[in-house]
Amino acid sequence: MWLGIDDTDSRDGMCTTHLAGDIIRELNRHGMNIIGMPRLVRLNPNIPWKTRGNGAIAIQFGRGGGKKKEIGYIDGKRYCYSKKISDGKASVDEIMDAIDKLVKKKAMLDNEQTNPGLVISKKKPPYRLYKKAVRSIVTVNEVRDILESMNASYIPYKNGRGLIGASSAISWRPYDRTYELITYRNGGKRWVDKESVKKMDKILKKTFDNYDYRNKHVQITPNSPCPIMYGIRGDDENELPEAMNIVTSGKTKRWLLFKTNQGTDEHLQRKKIKDVKPYESVIVTGKVCRVPRTIKGGHVIFSICDDNEIECAAYEPTKNFRINAMHLYMGDKITVYGGVRKKPITLNIEKMKVHETVEITEKKENPVCKRCGKHMKSIGKGKGYRCIRCGMTAEEGDAVFKKVEREIKPGFYEVPVVARRHLSKPLKRFMPPPDKY
Repeated sequence: MWLGIDDTDSRDGMCTTHLAGDIIRELNRHGMNIIGMPRLVRLNPNIPWKTRGNGAIAIQFGRGGGKKKEIGYIDGKRYCYSKKISDGKASVDEIMDAIDKLVKKKAMLDNEQTNPGLVISKKKPPYRLYKKAVRSIVTVNEVRDILESMNASYIPYKNGRGLIGASSAISWRPYDRTYELITYRNGGKRWVDKESVKKMDKILKKTFDNYDYRNKHVQITPNSPCPIMYGIRGDDENELPEAMNIVTSGKTKRWLLFKTNQGTDEHLQRKKIKDVKPYESVIVTGKVCRVPRTIKGGHVIFSICDDNEIECAAYEPTKNFRINAMHLYMGDKITVYGGVRKKPITLNIEKMKVHETVEITEKKENPVCKRCGKHMKSIGKGKGYRCIRCGMTAEEGDAVFKKVEREIKPGFYEVPVVARRHLSKPLKRFMPPPDKY
């Protein structure tokens, strides 16, 4: 059996991952085991009506067998099993009723933007649902049709938009995956020791996005008033409990380990510029056709072209990445990765690859008159040169030029950790690692 849930939080508090812990405790109370790790699945980051991180939860449950693994502490140790033996004794109606009570008690239902969805199904929805939900827009009616065709049980709360995330999280197939261990506050203030995070980051090499050294920012703590103390992400699930033991923080009440699609770039799709649509995340290749400029707010804007043109933006939160963007020049061939804003259509850069840079020259000195041996004077822009003594002329290209050393080289460039989106794959995870300058 699979359970999916989404959209129970708001910008004012709560967290669907915290509710996942309550659900696991409730399933265990009904004699159900957790099969495999609970899943935290991020969906399209460009959706304008998302609550915060657009993350949904999927949990497989039943009677478990095989290897037993500790996945958290929620009023005691919690475990998952490597395989399912049966669906267990509790009925779907019994489980739905219990989880429904939890949602009504815990979800931020008073918030206008919070519209939860709860799904329980014996089968997984088709994988294409996840692919569409992580890259584009899915409607509630589309999901309802799929759930009805599967004879799945579901509860839409308010407008039921959470059914989209709940169903899509179940349909995810982890062809690539990472892990996140999330700890939760014990009712107190959020506090994490910066030096302990840096220590953990340096010791455990398979973790990522822990600390931004250039901007001096602890990245494992959220900025919202949710119950999370911190979350550590990595490629090795077995490293994360060790990482938790290194980090010093305020008192925590519980922790839970998730399998996730974070840091996988699964939201991106390669496209020609003419095919790019709002709210997508895309990979486009072209040549710089409008030079970078800085606009109000500190954002850097430039355009690239294939047969068409799209504006690209390195927004102020990308900090030092904007310097790389400013070093681009007309004719440079690059690939840009990022999300598409609707009005005006703009590609918000997450990372870029510079393939080729054009040669830039600058005038070192005016041409020398062949009769007089003196430097000529410019007649005007693009008009060439004239000797003021004898009147002999020279072409614009007869001046002496020197090659300018480019500040940007071919290779990959990414936004700093402080500006990284949940789904964006850090260069650290690329295999083999790309050239980085």
